[in-house]
Amino acid sequence: MFTEEQASAIEAFNGPHLVLGTPGSGKTTVIINRINNLIYGHNINPQNILVITFTKAAAQSMKNRFLELCDLEETKVRFGTFHSFFFWIIRTAYGQDKRITVLDESEKREKIREILCSINKELYNNDDIISDVISQFSIISSDMIDIENYYSTAMSQQDFIKAYKDYNSYKERNSLIDFDDMLTLCYKLLSERRDITVRLRQMYPYILVDEFQDTNLLQYEILKLISYPDGNIYVVGDDDQSIYGFRGARPDVLKAFSREYKDVTVLNLSENFRCPSIIVDKSSELIKLNKNRFSKKLVSASEQKGSFEITSVQDIKKENEVIVERIQNSIKEGVSPCDIAVLYRTNNQPGRLMYKLRESGIDFQIRDQIPDIFSHPVVIPVINYISFALGNHKRSIFLTIMNKPLRYISRDMISSDTVELDKLMENAADKDYLRTNIRRLSSELRTISTLNPYAAINYIREAIGYNTYLKKLVQENGGDYEEMSDILDELQAMTKDLKDFKDFYDMIDDYRKLIALSKEESTVNDEKRVQLMTLHSSKGLEFTEVHILDVIEGIIPHKRSASPHEIEEERRLLYVGMTRSSNRLYLYTPRILGQKVGVVSRFLNILT
Repeated sequence: MFTEEQASAIEAFNGPHLVLGTPGSGKTTVIINRINNLIYGHNINPQNILVITFTKAAAQSMKNRFLELCDLEETKVRFGTFHSFFFWIIRTAYGQDKRITVLDESEKREKIREILCSINKELYNNDDIISDVISQFSIISSDMIDIENYYSTAMSQQDFIKAYKDYNSYKERNSLIDFDDMLTLCYKLLSERRDITVRLRQMYPYILVDEFQDTNLLQYEILKLISYPDGNIYVVGDDDQSIYGFRGARPDVLKAFSREYKDVTVLNLSENFRCPSIIVDKSSELIKLNKNRFSKKLVSASEQKGSFEITSVQDIKKENEVIVERIQNSIKEGVSPCDIAVLYRTNNQPGRLMYKLRESGIDFQIRDQIPDIFSHPVVIPVINYISFALGNHKRSIFLTIMNKPLRYISRDMISSDTVELDKLMENAADKDYLRTNIRRLSSELRTISTLNPYAAINYIREAIGYNTYLKKLVQENGGDYEEMSDILDELQAMTKDLKDFKDFYDMIDDYRKLIALSKEESTVNDEKRVQLMTLHSSKGLEFTEVHILDVIEGIIPHKRSASPHEIEEERRLLYVGMTRSSNRLYLYTPRILGQKVGVVSRFLNILT
């Protein structure tokens, strides 16, 4: 029933244990059978067992599997997430009377967006920047760093510190805490109240932690407080699958555990029952290049022959065509659409693929929220240039383009809800330089109206000087010009085959409908839908066929990943994606990406 390695891990009893499990090695099976063995093999009271994992869904799934294994309807074993358990500790310690309101993640995001926009809306009203700031706030909390000693890569230091302080002030004023505060409060409580710590040790002498590689410093410190000195703590993880550095998770937490817990027993689950030999061998070659990891043997226990292919394509258009053709062939062969996954590094990547899938009659489900590129702060002025050139002379439209680049046009010159450039010229009668600028703008707008969408966007960027404006904006206020340029490149690439502006606006409408539809269907489990998701979201999942988009420099590894530990995390991310496949694995390397030459990812050098 179990391999020798699995049996050893299941039968482990007292003392600290570190179980290193490879992808597809049956880690969850080991955990639930170990709980069963504690109760029925060693007569441990179920209410003395605490099982912690990272998501509500994972905790509930593990509990359900345990109940099914033991043929029970309910159990006193406590299954939960770090946050739910820590919140229970706080509420129990402070009593139900103390008002503690938790800010959920969507509310937190909107509040941080509001704060960033109040600082500089033009620069910071950007989903990627907002996500980065949220992650960096979490790292400051989880790594217990002083804000003054943290350098943000998302925005200027002055703005970052202001945003951090404004956010914390907002929470204090409204008696709110977020999930990061929950950890901080719990750690402070347990550090200061030995009586509570001792009580928790007595309540839960047996602790099991799943996905331990995703633990951050603060979570680990809390675990140490409630599991020392007896240390009947059993952690299961894979340092090769530590991919949440942006949340404060560190792969070296497993090595820290093996150092800091006395007489720890390290157990290995080396057999991968999911992936065929070709995929295990290739993914193993990749991950062995990481230095910060446990050395481990990786072997396949799958009977599938499997296939692995790196496909070089001319551009994104050709990449999408090849993917769609392969998916169609697989479905004809009998592969269920839900067993086919397309994985990507960022949510900006699958935009054009969605069109191609829908055009080909292939239904799909998106696990993550796809950003609306047409609502991006960098894109809005480009669309508004086109809109104004085509006759939409609303004041709100003109305000977004009139000084991009700088033309010295003042808001005070525009008093009505519609803007007529001839009247602007009259208002600037005594300023020759301003009249010259308005005259040039009028000519530029006429030119835009004569071009196709692709040429119009290129004209706005290059001839009018929008690119130059963005470069100067970044020089003066901070930001990432390369990222802005990439977004505009993607916009331009999306318009390459459009004949006129009617097609352009139809494309925007269709794109937004696809996004809205994907949001509605993201929680629906439908066997008839191909799965689209980020590499991060694919962790823990399994598919018959996996396609990984754009394995090129700047995408994976991501352009923002520069330090050795960041590069290692990017390599782990690709490893996670590769090991999702139980049969076929395709990696794609476009030679042209947007307006740039695609350079094959350094990660593929060892695989070719």
